[in-house]
Amino acid sequence: MDVTITKLVHACLLVEVDGKRILLDPGGFTWDDERFDVSMVEGADRILITHEHGDHVSFDFVRAAVERSNGAEVETTASLQAILAEQGIESVTAGTPQFVSPHERIPLGPGPENTGFHVEYVLSHPGDSHSFNETMPILAMPFAAPWGSLTHGADRARLVKPQYVIPIHDWFLSDGGRTFMYRLAEMALAQDGIELVHIPDFETVTLSV
Repeated sequence: MDVTITKLVHACLLVEVDGKRILLDPGGFTWDDERFDVSMVEGADRILITHEHGDHVSFDFVRAAVERSNGAEVETTASLQAILAEQGIESVTAGTPQFVSPHERIPLGPGPENTGFHVEYVLSHPGDSHSFNETMPILAMPFAAPWGSLTHGADRARLVKPQYVIPIHDWFLSDGGRTFMYRLAEMALAQDGIELVHIPDFETVTLSV
């Protein structure tokens, strides 16, 4: 099966598989990027949001994506569902298979409720977590974060053993920083036969699983 993945800044991905378009974590870093146009996510069939931090959910982005969607439901956590309701955005907490993926502790204290999504049983997105124990063949992995590290991310990926790892959550890094960090991750993952596939912002790859 072919899976087409477009990286739309930081943790936001557009996944296209079996005729479906699934938008993940439509956050503020994407919405505020001058290169982004909402037409890029037109016709989404589902919109999945792992948690309530602004780099993973922009209310304006969600409204625009829903308006231009293929009747997509917004799927998220109970915590964010309540927040979205205050913004006049309807959402559900079930639909796409989810997996236990708790948010890591942040410098200010415990993180919010966080969930992972298994997208069409081909790609897993854990949100802000290195504390999960399962994955589909493609894993979207946060390596750069105030709450985590490249070492922890690589160790977790080697533990759950996907076929491919897609680096996400990297708005914080320069282009040179990404090259350096992901080369280290690539070498570490290769020891377990895992292929790292770096997708630059606004570029697309197709993987076979």
